Amino acid sequence: MFKKLLSKLFSKKNRTTTDLYYFEKMRQDAIPKEEPRTNIQPQSISVKPLSCCSFEDEYQQAFYDYLLGVSDNMASSHNDELSEFIADKVELLLKNPKLILGSLPILPLSLSQIIEQLNNKEFNTDALITLLQQEPVIAAKVIELANSTYYNRHNKEISDLKTAFMVLGANGLVEGVINGFVNRLVPQSSIYFRQYGQKIWQHSLSTGVIAKNLVAKSSIKDSAAQAYFIGLICNLGDVIIYQLMIDAFAVVHPDCQPNSTLFKSMMAKESKRLTYFIAKYWNFPQSILEVLALQAKVKRSALLPALHNKLPIACYVYEAKILSELQLRMSQEKLTDEYIKEVSTSLLFTDEANEALNLMLAQSSTLLAKA
Repeated sequence: MFKKLLSKLFSKKNRTTTDLYYFEKMRQDAIPKEEPRTNIQPQSISVKPLSCCSFEDEYQQAFYDYLLGVSDNMASSHNDELSEFIADKVELLLKNPKLILGSLPILPLSLSQIIEQLNNKEFNTDALITLLQQEPVIAAKVIELANSTYYNRHNKEISDLKTAFMVLGANGLVEGVINGFVNRLVPQSSIYFRQYGQKIWQHSLSTGVIAKNLVAKSSIKDSAAQAYFIGLICNLGDVIIYQLMIDAFAVVHPDCQPNSTLFKSMMAKESKRLTYFIAKYWNFPQSILEVLALQAKVKRSALLPALHNKLPIACYVYEAKILSELQLRMSQEKLTDEYIKEVSTSLLFTDEANEALNLMLAQSSTLLAKA
């Protein structure tokens, strides 16, 4: 999927970066432009490790420990070849849009049509199904979703798109199409995918589901389908960085590991910006770009009240990411009541998010009782 992009990024030819900063002033309070840097060398990038000086920093570090493995504190942070190498490639992506435009998969027309109609209750279902028939891989994902226990309560096998739509409804059809396309972007390395990639994909999927559920219970419930889409793609930058990591092992020392604090810091810093960058060059609607831009800009949960007042859906997506991280960690480790309470008071703002947290805890307790 990314071979053309990677062949350009991993070329040994020297390049100069252009005076372009993707995160232009969409709003009056947007992030200012960075000064362009030229003649960047792979070892010249300085990546600072995650600073665990607050509960939110510690929370983010703990999730990356779950995702990539616990960091080796004995390892030298000044000689992390993998992190510095990939940081340079990410910088090239952010500074050279042509690398993205010519190398990433084309956004299917079916998905573009659905995105445009996310808030249009009168979109033409027959026309969308016709488009889906031209995208067999995505159509298969739609049918797979229609056969899931969540939608198919009667356990009758579904094999065609017409029946799938009747089961899924408009919002379910949207979910299936989006799911099918984003799933195609996840690298399928037989070695590394099982260890890291599956966790990244599961994080994306659960973020979308949680975001949809939060918005569905809010005053902007008509935006639930859009929330699912944004939640699903808001971690796309992690997928890109992960793919770069896999291919970097052909270049860097084989003893390099992705569990260093520098690598995690680089993912935390660049992932959301990469996501926005990709969505922008896929020409996503402004309403979606605005939410993704705020995901990259908001660094502290203390800003959630203002974010909710300004653009509620952006707040719900941010909280969905926090809850998704917690849910995945709880599947592998026992967290104390004090820790959960701190998550509620420090990292969440809306009533919907706290209700979702309580439901998550209740479900976890039920599973433990059955074990």
